[in-house]
Amino acid sequence: MSRNPMQVAAAVVAAVLLVVAGVLGGSYLSLAAPFSGGAWTGVADGGDGVGSSVSGALNGETTVENPHGEATVAYDEAGVPHIEAENEAALYYAIGYVQARDRLWEMDLQRRLMGGTLAAAVGEQAVESDRFHREMDFQGAAEASWQALEDTEYGPLVEAYTAGVNRYVETEPLPVEFRLNDYEPEPWTPEATLLIDKQISWSLSGDFRDLERGVLDSTLAAEQVDQLYPDQLDHDSPVLRTEWNGSSANATARSDLADYDALYESLRDFQREPGIGSNNWVVSGNQTASGQPLLANDPHLTLTVPPVWYEMRLTLTGEDGYDVRGVTFPGVPSVIIGQNRNVAWGVTNVGADVTDLYTYDTPSNDTYVYDGEERAFETERQTIAVKDGEDVDITVRKTVHGPYLERETPNGSVAVAVAWTGLTGTKEAIAIRGFNAAETVEDVEEAARDFDSPTQNLVAADSEGGTLFRATGKYPYRYIDGERVRGDRVFDGSAGEGEWRGFTPFGQSTWEGFVPYEQVPHVLNADYVATANQRTADEPGFYLSESSRYADPYRGARIYELLDERAASGEPMDRAFMQTMQRDVYSKAAEGFVPGVLASREAMDEDTRDWADLLESWDYNMTADSEAALAFALFRQEVRNATFHDEFAAEGLDEGYYPHLYVTQTLPADSEWFDDVRTTERETRADAYATAMKRAKARADENGWETYGDYNQLDLDHPFPVGYLDYPERAMDGSPFTVSNFRVEGSMQAGSSWRMISTFGDQPSLGVIPGGQSGNPFSPHYHDQLDTWAEGEYKPMAFDSPGDVDIRFTAADADSEDSDE
Repeated sequence: MSRNPMQVAAAVVAAVLLVVAGVLGGSYLSLAAPFSGGAWTGVADGGDGVGSSVSGALNGETTVENPHGEATVAYDEAGVPHIEAENEAALYYAIGYVQARDRLWEMDLQRRLMGGTLAAAVGEQAVESDRFHREMDFQGAAEASWQALEDTEYGPLVEAYTAGVNRYVETEPLPVEFRLNDYEPEPWTPEATLLIDKQISWSLSGDFRDLERGVLDSTLAAEQVDQLYPDQLDHDSPVLRTEWNGSSANATARSDLADYDALYESLRDFQREPGIGSNNWVVSGNQTASGQPLLANDPHLTLTVPPVWYEMRLTLTGEDGYDVRGVTFPGVPSVIIGQNRNVAWGVTNVGADVTDLYTYDTPSNDTYVYDGEERAFETERQTIAVKDGEDVDITVRKTVHGPYLERETPNGSVAVAVAWTGLTGTKEAIAIRGFNAAETVEDVEEAARDFDSPTQNLVAADSEGGTLFRATGKYPYRYIDGERVRGDRVFDGSAGEGEWRGFTPFGQSTWEGFVPYEQVPHVLNADYVATANQRTADEPGFYLSESSRYADPYRGARIYELLDERAASGEPMDRAFMQTMQRDVYSKAAEGFVPGVLASREAMDEDTRDWADLLESWDYNMTADSEAALAFALFRQEVRNATFHDEFAAEGLDEGYYPHLYVTQTLPADSEWFDDVRTTERETRADAYATAMKRAKARADENGWETYGDYNQLDLDHPFPVGYLDYPERAMDGSPFTVSNFRVEGSMQAGSSWRMISTFGDQPSLGVIPGGQSGNPFSPHYHDQLDTWAEGEYKPMAFDSPGDVDIRFTAADADSEDSDE
């Protein structure tokens, strides 16, 4: 789709007028959600002081002084910067400059989100977000991480990166968003980079599901909770399909937390989604046509304009150098997912339980009881600055366990303290730098010792044939009276329950009370290992959590099915097969549900039955042109409500408490959950499925949807509501439960935010993002990869130089850094 630059310019002018009219305010908070991306980094060169920040090749070579030494930047045909330097500090300085040039607005927005200063830029809509992030004190956690890193080899590199960001900010025009919002960014700091790191970690591992479990234990019968929220979902496709020696522990269920429902509802928008995700797998050379390993990874995150990921190639010359290419989050200087010339690696989310919650007796507003002793809260009064509104004063409190979050309910105030492994000085930045320079999978595994947070399924492969799977991160043991206990309950902090050993909130932790590194699931040189956010192993150890924090098993089961079938056939695996797997839209969820739907047709009215008949000869592929895929997708959205709403609503529980879809699928046909307690009849699965299908058809008729693609639309909008800034709309294949992952939930779309297939040998590795490198609508790289991504295609991840240098950094004394300001 071509676009007239004059039309785009007119759209930009319209955006400015809309901002002046005050119509854009509501779009910013969603823009700043975890992993939201969403930077619009400039619109045109010059022009009334508005900067360009155009990603991609420049008109001629630009020269910038670098106090750390020489470096060059050359943009390739996809707008990916190839950054080369003679030493690592010079490299990191150049990375900072280039990321600020291409994504400064996004970096500043994410920093403001996590630091609790977003309302100062966008207004009162962000006050509650600021309140939460200040109460959690992610800023203090980032400062603790900087204290842990400052005196290491990594510290000077972060400082060099920071200086590069600030050099751009101080010497070049700012992106247009700052002018539209009438503020300027504060100088970048090392703590700001680590605040982005905390955002990544919290978005992938932070949650309040212990509150959810406490409310469920307090409202449903124990046997009902055990049935709907089992320790393990009943399937045979964990990550590790061999026995892993786990540890048992006692449960500490509480039934006094019904009033905490309001607290949980106020906090759950700030927690990670259950089963948030990704796919990755690694295949050894024993199974490949080339005799060398293959690795695939596609993280599933919110899809945004521009994409959340930023791709770059980093080349450090010299004897100890490296040449690495992959993606990172703007604000982070190392490649998070990618490969160098020797090693490739990728990650998905483990879903482990690394957050604990504590209640206390509170003799007064200023004190709480801990382990039998009355103590004063650590208290700080803070003011949230609000653009175009009144400032808001809040009180931030902490206990020995961590931040103290209190909310009002109809029955008075309720509160919990939060312990989370990321609320201390963590060193995952060192681990990621180690991945960038690794030469073998053993190097990756050794570097991963410092990967404190978040917990991730790490896979790696090397050019010598080695493969690796390891669950990374720190996993706490919990204790009550010296005995290890499970962590999926809210603890009584006043009684000293649920203690972590070796953990210091907002300080430096020793981790000696955590699961030893060697005991966390891992395997070297397996034929193949696949992860899709399913449980890590059978009976893996209570520290790895239970089923509510894992994804439904459909994607993991399908990936292993494809790998097993190919291995059994004797046909070697190759890059093309990896592509076929990443494109796969076969729904194991449909395979599980459809036989029950077809068996329920006698309970349906004629119109509904005719629609259900579409499923009879369906191949279970979620393709955009399929009528049957539409019928199943809408049925899938309705079936849990048809099954659980009557019982849950009677207890004051909304749909956010429903169990996994897989639990619904595997309920017996005569389960009590299918009975509608509001009627005098005894309903069965056939009745619930008939109700779900009837509602699904009504939705399709109401919206005029005829095929799956009518509903399953990619529709990514720019934060400014001006059509020419949006990405083109298109129908999509895939679903939340297929390997090729795409989901629509209201105005939010999520899916494969980066697809990568790594090879070693003659064929290049492949990668693609859902959009483009640039946030500038004038840039040829604004969404030049979107169609490629949507069609399941790729671009090469070349390690060749793209040609002419676009930015040349010349060596200069540190004292001369400010000479051109």
